[in-house]
Amino acid sequence: MRRRVFDCLFVGLFVGCVLGLSGCALLESLLAPAGQPTASVTAVRIGDLSLQELTLVFDVAVKNPYSVPLPLANIDYAFASQGQPFLKGQAPLQGSIPAGQSKTLSLPAKVVFVELLKFLQSVRPGAIIPYRATFGLSVNAPMLGTLRLPLEKEGTLPVPAPPAVSVASVGWKNVSLAGATGVLKLRLTNPNAFAFDVAGLDYDIKLGGFQLAKGGLVNAAHLAAGAAQELGIDVSVSTAQAGMAIIQLVEGRSSAYSLGGSLTIGTPFGPLRIPVGVTGQVPFVR
Repeated sequence: MRRRVFDCLFVGLFVGCVLGLSGCALLESLLAPAGQPTASVTAVRIGDLSLQELTLVFDVAVKNPYSVPLPLANIDYAFASQGQPFLKGQAPLQGSIPAGQSKTLSLPAKVVFVELLKFLQSVRPGAIIPYRATFGLSVNAPMLGTLRLPLEKEGTLPVPAPPAVSVASVGWKNVSLAGATGVLKLRLTNPNAFAFDVAGLDYDIKLGGFQLAKGGLVNAAHLAAGAAQELGIDVSVSTAQAGMAIIQLVEGRSSAYSLGGSLTIGTPFGPLRIPVGVTGQVPFVR
């Protein structure tokens, strides 16, 4: 194969020189740089984080030593965790690297958690797993044909689990014929192996079918990995709106509740928005 390449170069030089040295100049310009194209991973980040999937985006710097553009061909990739494969594939690439320059490409790889958990059966939602990614970036080098530039990168990725949200208790005070006021305790539990901030909480809480509280909290709490915390929300009910039945409800020991809304948490891997929809029985305290 190497002999054929040199034979082709010799023929090209000979014909070019015969035709006025234009071929000699072209081949000299192509062969002047030393070495081959190179590629390296300069950064990796997580995008599109949800409870279902995430996207790992790898920034890859590609250097073109030639005096002509270097066309991109395709990328192949394989991911493994502790030696166990869980993702592989390939995708075509478009464009080229300018002559004599370097260019950084952003190469995404989507990780679907349902598929990951099929391959890594010892992993549970809430975990942080190590990964090793290997790539092959293929380019169409002049006269040499397709070259595969090997890459690899190690890191970690989360498999997030939704926080548990519930109404822990309602403490009533100032109960009268006009209504009642109190404090509702909202309990959040973090089942993940990483801490998060409660960046935003939109809630709509009903008690025994009556609208109890609707609103939002911002920057409400910080929960360490595996920790739980209660958030207090001021609530009030009015007989003018709900009638005397609300007083009978408040004077009881407990009531059914429903909680809807959404929770936005800030994680070390990016923000995560989680829908909330729970029902249960909440005790009353005085």
